[in-house]
Amino acid sequence: MPNDHVLRRLEGIWAQLKSAHLAGAGLSTSSKGREREAFVDLFLKSVYPPIYRFGSGDVTDAAGHKSGQLDVVIEFPFGPSLPSVGSDQVRLYLAESVAAVVEVKSDLANQWSEVRRTASQLAPITRRFGAAMIMGNPPSNHVPLIAVGFKGWSSIETLARHVDDTPGVEAALVVESGLFASSTGTGNWRAGGVAALWAMICFTHFQLNALQSASTDPLQYLR
Repeated sequence: MPNDHVLRRLEGIWAQLKSAHLAGAGLSTSSKGREREAFVDLFLKSVYPPIYRFGSGDVTDAAGHKSGQLDVVIEFPFGPSLPSVGSDQVRLYLAESVAAVVEVKSDLANQWSEVRRTASQLAPITRRFGAAMIMGNPPSNHVPLIAVGFKGWSSIETLARHVDDTPGVEAALVVESGLFASSTGTGNWRAGGVAALWAMICFTHFQLNALQSASTDPLQYLR
């Protein structure tokens, strides 16, 4: 039986996210970066434990591949990353330090081509973990990508089809219509309404929590 306390709290978070989007409607493209900040501040940072750091920047691997600018990067609580001069939030991330990437869009349906581009930029990036402590399914060698749109498709079937047809995208959430879908390769989760937010929380939790600890070799980046 669903927990009414959890459902009511999720309803409140859902309302906050939709209000944040409504408040930014009609703003210039540069101002819409506030939607990304709202999703991080109202949702990600508030939901997940403080051991995880949320920032943006580029991901690189030991082979020298680089992703290009990413909206939201969630770091594992082990392994280094490099800040830029004058900003702690914009970083160069080593692949093994990245737990997941979240791409935040105003309208997922209209901006899906940008999600595809991000997925293709992440595709060459390879994580190389050493000895690891794992709970559940082991992490893959690629960096998981989750797409989020404040607006987007109103059909769960359409959302799921786009996720499945886009290699590298693990899951997607549409805030306004309350839809969440993951790829068939990651369990084929589907949820609607306020349960979509909970599915997003749980799916991301499993991405973060599966790898409890791992040895990494930052020296390989300068060899």
